[in-house]
Parts: sequence; structure tokens; C-alpha cells
Amino acid sequence: MKPALKILVVDDEIGICRNVEKILSKNNYEVTHAQSAKVALEKLAREPFSLLISDIIMPDVDGIELLKLTKEQWPSTKVVMMTAYASTDTAMKAIRLGAEDYVPKPFTPDRLRSKVEDILRPKTIAFPRKQKKTELLDGKVDVDIPFDRKELLKYVNKDYLKVLGPSDMPTIGRTLPGKKESYCPMGRVICDVFSKLGHTCKAGTEKEECPQKKARERKAQRDGEGFDSKKLIGIDLPFNYVEMSSVTGPEYINNLNRDGLSFIPYEELKKNVAQMMAIKAGEILITSEVKEGSAAGHILVIDDEVAVNNNIRKILTKKGYHADQALTKAEAIKKIDKHSYKLILLDLRMPGVRGLELLEIIRDKRPETKVIIVTGYANIETAVETAKLGAVDFLSKPFTPNDIRLATENALRMAA
Repeated sequence: MKPALKILVVDDEIGICRNVEKILSKNNYEVTHAQSAKVALEKLAREPFSLLISDIIMPDVDGIELLKLTKEQWPSTKVVMMTAYASTDTAMKAIRLGAEDYVPKPFTPDRLRSKVEDILRPKTIAFPRKQKKTELLDGKVDVDIPFDRKELLKYVNKDYLKVLGPSDMPTIGRTLPGKKESYCPMGRVICDVFSKLGHTCKAGTEKEECPQKKARERKAQRDGEGFDSKKLIGIDLPFNYVEMSSVTGPEYINNLNRDGLSFIPYEELKKNVAQMMAIKAGEILITSEVKEGSAAGHILVIDDEVAVNNNIRKILTKKGYHADQALTKAEAIKKIDKHSYKLILLDLRMPGVRGLELLEIIRDKRPETKVIIVTGYANIETAVETAKLGAVDFLSKPFTPNDIRLATENALRMAA
């Protein structure tokens, strides 16, 4: 029989400690308690615990600080936070610091048991099942590719060999092409080059791959490389980077987007140019510094409400940031694919978006991008789920301009 998993409950109220002990002991866990973070740390130092369940509001050292210290010194110990003063802020912070979950008080015994069981249940890794080998031609054709064509001809005729698919299986429902057709069995496509060469493909036969397909892949790779600002400034401005830099200075070029437009506000740009001209003339010109965060493409605001989107961008523009916008799911995905933003402010409820779908897309495509959730439907459960998916902050509508500014500054500081 396996030894019982050990759980440490930390709460300054002894009644809660005993209730949690009673609930979890029925599931054969070995449960002990501590009424302060100090005592909890001493117990953690003496023996290992699989799980720490801690209150947040406690005298001296609070639960968030205990969580931080626990993950620093005993990272394998899982932690669940519980509190009677639940908020989206503490929920987000707890998850970011490494907590497995966040449970508001009061909670039912079943809810607590379910949470604990989910966390302590051994995680199994699902490996894809191996496909059974399909016996073809009395076992003469192996399903593992690549196969030797010459060797295979000992068992099949040339016509059969031509219609084999990428898994050594004949293509279902496909008839052999006649001599006058432009169908190339090597590339399995209609090919004018194949037809013009007398229904032969010498290069493809020698290399056992379609040269036309290879050429298309190379072109797609070149197209995917994107714009190189070191070579050209903008798609319709064929200026050499070095030549343009000698005239405008590198600061101007660093703030150009791919269309050759500057993100620096016009008034600031005029001051920069005036300063550059004054320096060339040997004069000293004192101007205000460019505001921090004015670089291009830092922020994307995703919200289907035009008024909210415009208000957020107006607030951020006054602080010197440049913010792009997306009003639909399709527009958001297109911009995320095209640009690497440092920060995205994301509304959770948008037409055509299922649950946390957009947040999952951002996490998969741009894991380095920080995300702030902006929503009119705030709740603790959603805050916990978004934090687990990497969101760094959670703002409830309505919000003040200062709320947006502070959240943005904190997120960009984390991204630096």
C-alpha cells in the first residue's frame, strides 16, 4: 500500500484548519496544519509535503508571500490559495507566482476534495498509438517509407508502383492516367512541364521528388521571410537603409513601419530633425526627450466595441505609446501573425470567439507577448483560467484611464 500523500493547511483560524483536515482525511490524505506562515515554513523545512493549502490574509507574513517563499525553496510542493476576500488581482498574482489553483471561501467539502484530487492525481502522458502494419501483397510492401522502387518492382508492376501514395498505399479511387494526360505520378498533380517533356520527368525520377513542388516550397519560404528594414524602407520606398540613415539618422528609421511611415508624433519628429540640423551646424538645441514607449507596434488593442477600443488607444497615445487595433477575431489573428507585439489588451467576449480561444492563439503564436484581459464579465474563475494561459493582468470594465496606464506600464516593464 502506497504511503498517504502529505498536505499542510495554513490558516490563522484554527476552526478552518480543523475543518479542512477533516474533509481531506476522509480521502486518505495525511493532513497537518499551521496557524502562521512562520510555523508553516518551519514544517516545510523539516519534511516534504505534496500540497500546501494556504489562506491569504494572515498576520505578519501573508499567504502570497508564503507562496513565493515556498516555490523558491520547495518548487515541487504544489500550492492552493484560499481566501474569504477573493479578487481577480490576487487570483492573477497567485497563479503567476506558481499556485495550482485559487479557492474563494466559503467552499463545499466536495469542491475542495475535487480540486485537491485533480492537483495530486498523477499526470499521464498520452503517446500516439502505433498503427498496425497493413499487409499488402502478401507482406511484400512495407508501410514504412521510404521504400526501394527497384526492389518493389520484383513484386508489383510499374503501373501499380505509379499510384502508390506517401504511405505505400494505392491512392483510393484514382485511375491510372492515359498517355495523353498531363498527370504526373511523381508530383501527383496535373503538370504542363511533364506533358511537354513527353510524359517524362527525368529530374524527378533521379531525385525521387517533384522539382515543381520543390520550387514552390522555396518560393513560399522566400515569401515568408518578411520585410527586412536593413535593406529597404517601406514596400513602396526603395531607399537604401545606409543612405537614408545618413540623412535622417537611425532614430527616425527605427520608428518606421513596413509602409515607410513614422510612428513618432509629428511634433516630436520636427524637434528631432531640428536638433539634428542644429548639431550639424555646431549649435546646441535643448528639446524634450521622446516619451518612453513611443516605438512602433508595441501594443495591440482587441475589442469589438469601437468606442472602448478608441478610448483605450486614446489613453495610451497620451502616454506616448502607439497602439494598433483589431475589431474582429479575423483581424486580430491577421495582425498577431504579422507583428510581434510586446503587449496585447484583449476583450474576452467577441463575436465568433469561443471562450479563451483568442488568448490560446496568442499564447501559441506569440508566447513572448504579454496579455492584459479587459472585460465587462469579470469573475474569479475566469481570472484564474486566463492567468494559467499566461495573462499578466485582469481589468474589469468600467475602468479609469489611470487603471489602463498602470497596467500597461507594469506589463511592458515585465516584457522588457
